[in-house]
Amino acid sequence: MELTAAGVALKEQAALVFAQMARAVDLARQAGRGHWGTLEIGMISSLMVGLLPQALRILQDRYPDVKWTLHELQPAAQLAALKERRLDLCFYRMGPSDPELTSEPLSSEPIAVVLPQQHRLARRARVALKDLADERFISFKLDQSRFATYLYQSCIEAGFTPNIYQQVVEVQTLLGLVRAGLGIGLLPASTGQFGHAGVVYRNLAGPAPDTTLHATYRKDDPSPVLQVFLAIMRELVDAPSGR
Repeated sequence: MELTAAGVALKEQAALVFAQMARAVDLARQAGRGHWGTLEIGMISSLMVGLLPQALRILQDRYPDVKWTLHELQPAAQLAALKERRLDLCFYRMGPSDPELTSEPLSSEPIAVVLPQQHRLARRARVALKDLADERFISFKLDQSRFATYLYQSCIEAGFTPNIYQQVVEVQTLLGLVRAGLGIGLLPASTGQFGHAGVVYRNLAGPAPDTTLHATYRKDDPSPVLQVFLAIMRELVDAPSGR
């Protein structure tokens, strides 16, 4: 007995079918564990130092079959995209108050004042917020950024209303205007890692405002990939000496 031509063809295809079925089962198991799938992440540009890039590197190293995409958006646009299910996860510096969303604080850091290199206050090791009362401020847009509103209110609590000379969207724009001597800015201290020439960062003397990075996602999102990435973020936050 021997196989007919049709039988030979069926035998060859059957092996391929079974191999494909085994691959499909394996992918399903990986997806169930969060080791395969996609993740759409909203973020602001100032977060591309510190925690978020480190977490993405670990995700890529551990789970190369997870495909992630970053979307640089202002917080209000991130929230809209998250609720419309175009994003899975958002990162920004002020947590929302929305019953459909969960906001998880991850890490806190101080606010620093950013000055032109030749500014009179640049010689100080620390600068009190009230010492900035007569300065022109370069600020993020107050109508788009709760973080900018928070900094504005911090100045009022220090005894003065800040003179907002220009409002911008991107941190690099703010740094460029400060470097040109057009004003000063308040930014998270970690943004000093951008290494922008011509500006100096100085710590604020206490009591001083700080800022907390929040991860925000939908309460009803069952995504295993999302949970895997959040676990990586928590792991970095809890690491005794960072990474």
